[in-house]
Amino acid sequence: MHRRNLAFFISLSILSFNAVAVDLEHSVSGDNEIENSLENTEIKGTSPYVDGIESGGSVETAKSTGVDYIFDHGVKEVTDKPTLKKKYEDFGYTAPGTFDKQENYIETDKKMLAKDFRKASAGSFNITFIKNDFDYQSTNDIINRTIGTGYRHIKGGALYFRNDDYIVKRDLINAYWSLGAGVGYNSGKGIFASDGTRSDATFNLWEVPVDLGVGMEVPLYSWFKIAGTGGASVLGLMQNRSDYQRGEDGKRKFQVSPGYFLNGQMKINLTGFNEDTANDLFTSSQITNLFLNLEARHQSYSNFQDEIKISGTSFGIGFTFEYL
Repeated sequence: MHRRNLAFFISLSILSFNAVAVDLEHSVSGDNEIENSLENTEIKGTSPYVDGIESGGSVETAKSTGVDYIFDHGVKEVTDKPTLKKKYEDFGYTAPGTFDKQENYIETDKKMLAKDFRKASAGSFNITFIKNDFDYQSTNDIINRTIGTGYRHIKGGALYFRNDDYIVKRDLINAYWSLGAGVGYNSGKGIFASDGTRSDATFNLWEVPVDLGVGMEVPLYSWFKIAGTGGASVLGLMQNRSDYQRGEDGKRKFQVSPGYFLNGQMKINLTGFNEDTANDLFTSSQITNLFLNLEARHQSYSNFQDEIKISGTSFGIGFTFEYL
């Protein structure tokens, strides 16, 4: 009985093993269809890396053609080319003197730098003293007799301040707007109009011109410039006399007249002869050129409240500071 049961159990085990072995030799139903489906499927949709661009699109498939692109095909990268002014606005020159036997390189480098920043000027500031050789016409010639030939007379001159802003810059010619003002002082003992005798009263005559004009200049190498400026002007006259008390009527008298001015300058570049001086001045103050000027001024004013006319030409000397 036990032997029969054991034989039955062994037979049953052998049949189960064969069934499993046969089952392992078969694939799951539909396997071939899944493989074919995977092989033939084309991936579509948007790229997970760049929003809004399909896989296989222009960015992923574009080959190098020598043109720069930013994400989207056909959009060229824009580069900002600095102007000479922008190049030197935050410039701090450090001579590469830590290298041995580089003296020639340093000198050449300074020359090239000076040549560049001399051309980068955006404007200039002028300070000029003009001697008073202008002609004064007045009733009984009283002004000339007081400040020109009178006792203890002073026909001093005027100090002018002017700023120029370039509007055109070329190798051969430059153009600029000009705005300036000045202050002049004259003095002398008064003259009695009736008999021409001298008064003990001192007359002070202050002059305040305000100029607005345009100008042109011609650079001559890096050492010289010739410049001319002209335009409209207004001259204010203030008369002050010593024989009246402060606040008394007639103590001060103000008059204003419109007119015009012309100014000519021969500019000698003090920094054009030495690169070391030019670089030192530029690195410390961003002054690109420093000029010594020989100047001439012509002016005319003839519409004061009194019968006064001031005109003529006079000469002076000054300085021009060009800056970035």
